[in-house]
This record gives sequence, structure tokens and C-alpha cells, in this order.
Amino acid sequence: MDLKPIILVGAARSGTKALRDALAMASGVDAVPYDVTYVWRYGNDAMPHDRQLPAHAKPKTSRMVHTFFRRYANADGRLVEKTVGTSLRVGYVSTLMPGASFVHLIRDGVDVAESSRRQWLAPAELGYLREKVRHFPLRLLASYGRRFVRWNVAQRLRGDDRVASWGPRYPGMDSDVVTERLLTVCARQWANSVTLALADFRDYQIPHVEVRYEDLVADPARVLRLVLEFSGLEPRDEDLRRGAATITGGHGSRSSLDEAELRLLDTEIGELQVELGYRRPLDEIRSPDA
Repeated sequence: MDLKPIILVGAARSGTKALRDALAMASGVDAVPYDVTYVWRYGNDAMPHDRQLPAHAKPKTSRMVHTFFRRYANADGRLVEKTVGTSLRVGYVSTLMPGASFVHLIRDGVDVAESSRRQWLAPAELGYLREKVRHFPLRLLASYGRRFVRWNVAQRLRGDDRVASWGPRYPGMDSDVVTERLLTVCARQWANSVTLALADFRDYQIPHVEVRYEDLVADPARVLRLVLEFSGLEPRDEDLRRGAATITGGHGSRSSLDEAELRLLDTEIGELQVELGYRRPLDEIRSPDA
């Protein structure tokens, strides 16, 4: 079976989960129900970050990826998949999965950074972890279990309430987690996810469709139709309405950010915000007379 997945690319907290589930409902194909970093990193799991390149795509990695995804594919090889670390390795994923249709979902970096910080500090979702472990390959439990324990021991030694690691692991993140404010790490996580994905799409000439989270929330049926038609699927109006009805996201809680935090974000991502057509974080700061 030739696999032809719809692969969603986007920073953590950019809406990829909502888009994945809506696309599955609108298309009638199954979705991989959780991020599968361990699948994409198979054979490269010793690397300290998620920035894999096409040269890292080993034959055993390809076998692992294809074997795993066949569990979810229909008879036509169709499925929907999203793993946020893919934003750091688009060229690598395209090499492993040449039949994929890529969708790049971009969201305002201020909203993403604020939402990501809350996620770093949130307790683990035990139901999600149980479901993920249930499908986890037994041969990987030992190596990934050791890494999980090591990260969490380091966290306890720091006296840190946040999780030891969360979301895409950009190059240099381990050092930043120790030396920088959490909001800085979240901003850099978003910036690396966006800029490295854009670079891979350009440098490796990978066909894709780009959509904005804000457009998805404003007109989900239109965005879902755009993505499915790009992927070679003909959605029915009834299925589109059902999928669109699942999109209920808003625009984050950026109002919780104070002036110092907005200035920090402006230093980190202000220029990139403008390049992408969003407002600079400094524009969020009202003058005393406003």
C-alpha cells in the first residue's frame, strides 16, 4: 500500500490538533490520535533535538514510519497525522513519506507563546499518556523510559514546577530551559518551528498549502475544503459542516501578558511577527492616555 497521508505542520499550540480532528471528520479518513515523535525520530533518538535533515532518513526509520502509519490508513493509503516536532524536520519527513500532502498551519506568535507557557506548567494528562503508552512499541520502552526518568530527575533537582521538556525540541533548547525565562523558551520554540518549516518548504521545494489559525477559526468550512481539495479529496458538504462544527477555538489569553512580558516577546519575535503579517508585541502595549 502506498501511503498518502495529510501531514500537518505547525508549532505547538497553533491549532494542529483541532485541524487534525476536523479534517478526519470532514474527510472520513482516520487520524493518528496523538503526536508520534518517537516514530519520526526512530534511528535518530540519540539526537538532542528535533532538527532532523533528509540525510538522517535511514532505511530502518522509513520501515518504522510506514509500518506504524499503515495501522491508521484506509484502503487508499489515506490518513491524517500531526506531530508538532515535524515543523523542525519537514524535509526529513518529506523524504520518508514522499506521497504526503503537507499543510502548514501558522498562528500568531504572541498567542502561541502565552498558550505554550501555560502548557509547560500544566499537570500531565494521564488519560492521554495511558492511550499513548497503549500503542507504544515495546522495543522502544527501555530507551524512552530511561530518558523520561532522566529528564524528570533533572527537573526535581532544579526545583522546577514545569515539565522537563515539552513540545518541539529546537537546537539549543536544553540550554535555554536552564538559563532563560520560560516565556523566552516558548517564543523561541514558536520562532524555530515557523522559520525552519518555511526554510524546508522553500529549500526542498516541497508542495504544500499554508493556512492561518485565525482563518480556520473564522471560516472553518472554507479552510477544510481548501486543505482537502489540495490533498486530492472531494469533501461532501455534510461532512464539511460536521468537521467545521468541531472548530471552537478562540484567540488565546494574550491579555494576561504584562508590559514586561510583551517587551520580552517583542525582542524575541517582533520582526518575525511583522514578516508573517501579525502585529508586533509592542503594539499590544497601550499608552497611558489610551
